[in-house]
Amino acid sequence: MKTDDSGDVRAFVQTAEQAGAHVWVITLVDFSAQKVKRSLVSDESYTTRAAAQDAGEAHLKALAEDR
Repeated sequence: MKTDDSGDVRAFVQTAEQAGAHVWVITLVDFSAQKVKRSLVSDESYTTRAAAQDAGEAHLKALAEDR
């Protein structure tokens, strides 16, 4: 699991198995408000957990650069 820290708001990249393949899940958590702000799940599936993790981390990095 990798995090992107911005004060009390953090984004986590995780993977999940879905129908025999893997997807990345990015979850934005606001710890000061104690709530999940948003979750994104990849439309694309990956054959391995590592491939999904790498793609999720790349997507999170691209989102962070768009800020």
